[in-house]
Amino acid sequence: MEQRWSPRTQADLDVDLSFHGEVVSGCKVRDIGMGGLFVEVEKEFPRDSVVELKFKITADGQETKHRIRATVARAGGSGLGMMFCDFDAGTFRSLQEVMHYIQGQGSPRASEPLESVQYS
Repeated sequence: MEQRWSPRTQADLDVDLSFHGEVVSGCKVRDIGMGGLFVEVEKEFPRDSVVELKFKITADGQETKHRIRATVARAGGSGLGMMFCDFDAGTFRSLQEVMHYIQGQGSPRASEPLESVQYS
């Protein structure tokens, strides 16, 4: 059974996934928190795979790129639940920027926190 240790916020954000040199572009982040995220992606990845997430954020006319590593915690029919790994200061800052961007998008969905979820 998996239990999240941090709340998630609904999102609509593009992300590219990189796994062993293969890049899967145009994936969508459905929800994200400081502990992990859910990505809608058609390609399946094995559980416990380490994937690099590549975010590109444009705010105030300036583009910022973030690379964050995550481990596949579960694979569902519509995507992947992932936990962030290598949680160092750089990862923390990148996540803060991504979360700040999502919360500032103005969408009512983006500001609603999701409840903690348990999976069996």
